[in-house]
Amino acid sequence: MQSQQMIQALAQITSDFRRGDMDAAYQGYRDLFSNPAFAQGSAGDRRHALRQFVHTQGAPAEFTRNMRVAYDTAVGPLQTLVAESDDPGDRELLRALKQRLG
Repeated sequence: MQSQQMIQALAQITSDFRRGDMDAAYQGYRDLFSNPAFAQGSAGDRRHALRQFVHTQGAPAEFTRNMRVAYDTAVGPLQTLVAESDDPGDRELLRALKQRLG
């Protein structure tokens, strides 16, 4: 996925959050992380998108169905990033994601 495509996807997700449309925002994350082109993006771009997702401000305390699907979808790309980079920050991000999943 080219950087510009990822930027556009993240901008739409942010817009959805600002409008209060949590379902659309989490569907956007699901679509982004499940897109095969996402895995082809640079490690930095993937890291940025996953970090934004995991550290989303204002997320409901209780998972909605769309949130659960988005979180489940993010696990694979984040595990791949950890395996590729062995970066401590990526491992911490994966721990945070898994902690949120329970």
